[in-house]
Amino acid sequence: MTKTYTSNTPPQSTSPELVVDLGAVVENYKTLRGLVSGECSGVIKANAYGMGSDRVAQVLSEEGCETFFVALAGEGVEIRALLPNAKIFVLSPFLTLDCDLLKEHNLVPCLYDIEGIDLWISAHSNPAPVALHFETGINRLGLSTQNLETLLSDKTKLGQLDIKLVMSHLSSGDEQQSRHNPEQLEAFKVIRAEFPNVPASLANTGGILLGPEYHFDLVRPGIGLYGHDPHYYENNCSRLKTVATFRAPLAQIKHLKAGDAVGYGATEMIEDSEIGVILCGYADGVMRAFFRHETKEGHEVSLNGFNTPILGRVSMDMITIDLTDIPSDAFNKGDMVEIFGPNSLVENAAAMAGTSAYELFTRVSDRTVRKYVL
Repeated sequence: MTKTYTSNTPPQSTSPELVVDLGAVVENYKTLRGLVSGECSGVIKANAYGMGSDRVAQVLSEEGCETFFVALAGEGVEIRALLPNAKIFVLSPFLTLDCDLLKEHNLVPCLYDIEGIDLWISAHSNPAPVALHFETGINRLGLSTQNLETLLSDKTKLGQLDIKLVMSHLSSGDEQQSRHNPEQLEAFKVIRAEFPNVPASLANTGGILLGPEYHFDLVRPGIGLYGHDPHYYENNCSRLKTVATFRAPLAQIKHLKAGDAVGYGATEMIEDSEIGVILCGYADGVMRAFFRHETKEGHEVSLNGFNTPILGRVSMDMITIDLTDIPSDAFNKGDMVEIFGPNSLVENAAAMAGTSAYELFTRVSDRTVRKYVL
């Protein structure tokens, strides 16, 4: 039996809703775990990509996930309170500020420079638990080739580290044919060879789907857990289940005559039209780029099975949609309009806005009520 429950975010009935299918999160985890021979962790940073890290961490843990990745130490503290026995890695610690917090809550930092390594060692009387994050081509946080040589030449320093993981991150895992993927793979193999008895990790969701040679000992799916297949645009299909349905109520229905304008900037209608006003805007996560003013094209939302475009510029709290071609008996005031979800794909919304599913998921604001289905 399906259960639905609501988070403690705003209770107003007129609030936009993000319906999160936790059962689909679990199914996606099982799908991705089934592709690998090693361990499958869960990336739950940024409030589990906007879905609710407490809810997601709990269902993943119940499914057998033992290792979690967060971005910030504070995120790790929240998950530690929920899962006292989990392995929690912090991807982006800043040791000069986070050292005590990491120690107190048994969080493992993914360290990316020699200064951080030295600080972490100085805080421990025994070998310090750590993941070493190496640079292989994305050029963000990461230990350089020179840093690696420095570490390998200092046996005393290495002996003060309890290395739990060596890792790197793909720059182009969402592009199946990118030359950067095999280049980074070969660079990581060289690094991994220097730590033969330490678990290794390279693959995010895209890396998992690239194939077994990218998997190593542990994979780190993030966006895939939440329903987006990073190879969707190349394959024109998804191997994963939709998790998030972002929707809001139809508040008003009105008729416009030819020449009337809609919204800021007075976008003109060239013929008689029926429009609907939806209580959801850029303050909730509906990007202004969902409507292209220069071409008068809008992302298509879904109303009771009918897809129809956004009209006019997105406001802070409202959008307008075209109801002209939808039968008048197919909708009523108060019906929920799907901004993205199973009928109005997040991939299409992202393409219209010139962005990614990652950004759309994490842009959904706190005033949007989270409802959970299990």
